Amino acid sequence: MSTKVSPNDETQPTTQRPGRLTSHQTRLLGELEEIAALTRLDYVNIHEYDPEERTARLNFMKNQVIRSQVIMDYTFVDEMLGAAICHYFFGKKKGFIKLWKTKKFRNFNYYVLEVLSLTEKLRLVKAITTVPKGIAANIEALNALRNGLAHAFFPENLRSAKPIYKGKNVFTIEGLGTFIGEMSKVSEFFLHHNFGVREETNFDEPQATGGG
Repeated sequence: MSTKVSPNDETQPTTQRPGRLTSHQTRLLGELEEIAALTRLDYVNIHEYDPEERTARLNFMKNQVIRSQVIMDYTFVDEMLGAAICHYFFGKKKGFIKLWKTKKFRNFNYYVLEVLSLTEKLRLVKAITTVPKGIAANIEALNALRNGLAHAFFPENLRSAKPIYKGKNVFTIEGLGTFIGEMSKVSEFFLHHNFGVREETNFDEPQATGGG
């Protein structure tokens, strides 16, 4: 079944051949290619770099991509902890869009949540609800890892907060796979706790992950 839409309306469902991008998707792809070039993360174009700098450039690209993954997971977990705290104090009947229209909720975010660190939010969430030990341990390990990657250009030289997660170097395929697997458990737990969506998982057991 096909759906009639105007040529400029890309928000409506439409049929298209598999593999074919919409005009909006094509523009986004073009932007991503430009961004990759601007940030020198265009590894697909490595042959265009000076042969003598290719190895260093590839290592830099890998390093930057992995750091960004850790920081994105950190901000997502921070957001989920904040949502859990908001639900405790404001309930779940009103959605966040409606709550943001109230001065009380805005002030709570500006002057409470914004000044709490991730570990402080975790302690508060543990005080108001049950958080499995495995989930709490993953968040604490995430915090240590993020601190090292965000504040040191060479985190491997730090006495603490080294780029190690669950005993594995996060700059390796195995280490990154372990990290992503454990973060998926944290995300799954809080998506269920905050919004009622979850697959059945034992959150205190190690999760099998992909590796190289």
